[in-house]
Amino acid sequence: MAKDINRVIKRESQLNLISYTMIVVLTVLVGVLLFSMLGNVDLPDHWLLNNDIVRTLVTGLLLMVVLYLVDQHSRLRKELVAIHADLETAKAQLQTAYDRLAFTHRAAELMTSLTADTGLSQILQESIPHFGADAAAVVGDDVHLFSAEGVSPTEAQRAIIKVALDAVRAGKPLSIADGENESSALAVPLRIEGQLKSVCCLWSKHGEFEPDQMEGLQLIARIIEMSMENRDLLEGLRAQLEGTLTALAHLVELRRPDYVRSSSKVADMAVSVGLLLGMGGSALSDLRIAATLHDVGMLDVPVSILGAGRPLTIEEMLTVQQHCASGALIVKNAHFSREIQEAVFSHHERIDGTGYPAGLRGDQIPLSARIISVCDAYAAMVAPRPYRAAMSDSQALAELKKGAGSAFDTQVVEAMARIIGHTKVTSDASADNVAALLQQVS
Repeated sequence: MAKDINRVIKRESQLNLISYTMIVVLTVLVGVLLFSMLGNVDLPDHWLLNNDIVRTLVTGLLLMVVLYLVDQHSRLRKELVAIHADLETAKAQLQTAYDRLAFTHRAAELMTSLTADTGLSQILQESIPHFGADAAAVVGDDVHLFSAEGVSPTEAQRAIIKVALDAVRAGKPLSIADGENESSALAVPLRIEGQLKSVCCLWSKHGEFEPDQMEGLQLIARIIEMSMENRDLLEGLRAQLEGTLTALAHLVELRRPDYVRSSSKVADMAVSVGLLLGMGGSALSDLRIAATLHDVGMLDVPVSILGAGRPLTIEEMLTVQQHCASGALIVKNAHFSREIQEAVFSHHERIDGTGYPAGLRGDQIPLSARIISVCDAYAAMVAPRPYRAAMSDSQALAELKKGAGSAFDTQVVEAMARIIGHTKVTSDASADNVAALLQQVS
């Protein structure tokens, strides 16, 4: 295309040069004739000027040059029109490609930012106007279908299931036009880990889809496939993670009876507090893991100290205090995130800097560690010990409030009070909302 444009521009320049030369020559001749006529000046009696043959040839040559210029300009105009048409076609194709890629990017955003069902539903809804379809669906074990306004879902589902079955039998993308009913459909099989799991379909009640729309649907299908595969992979990794957490927790329980139940309680309370303090996403997931493993370093503490059943000596307390650093090293070797390592390491630090193992103070202590500190202290106080009885909820909360600002983060203590029901929970963080969010996190 660029070469054609350059060639046309070069030819136009050449024709313009010839045209300007002809104009100058003719202008000079006309000027000479006018000068001779108006000034009664006789032209030189030269045989070239008086020879009829020469004058005829010159006139014919000029006429031929003029006709050539007219013809070349006409051809050049046609080429320019053709190039303009090609440019418009290329522009339309470029716009189509841009729209296709933009919608593909949109589909990828939806599948990664929303849950699987919600993201898929949103893609199907937006596919209807994007492709000019009357219905869009993914057909598998069940049918996710959306139809345009005024279109019967029953009719659309019947047509889409038919084309989906055809695509499954063919094992490849299909474009089907029903001349009798003037309808058409596109279907692309979705394969997860090489196995055909479902079919992505578009259906138009009247009219046919453009050929390039099949390419667009295939791109969307690939996005859905990759998203489903990634979710399956993440579920597998999550199952492995839960297995690792359970194994580590049970190892600690061999040394500290009832650790699994206690750490689970601390983790549940920590997530509730985190929600009230505005945490979400991966931070909330990391908080749950850190709370579950916060005392995993007890694996390095001798059983004789853990089962002493009496107040510990200073030397024994120093040994116990090493469990924070030991736990951080264990979760590091297990390849948990840096945030989880820091939370496990710092969960016995105090706001006033008198905690251990590093003597951190205030905001130097990660928020997750400050939350675990309060929840762990509360769980310890309401649980019985061989050397003391269990505290009531009110007594434990009173102790937390005494330590607010010195041992514990004041905002965390206030959130903890709301969680255990001693302060009225506002409507934007009701017990129902917290329970629902906990269910999502877990």
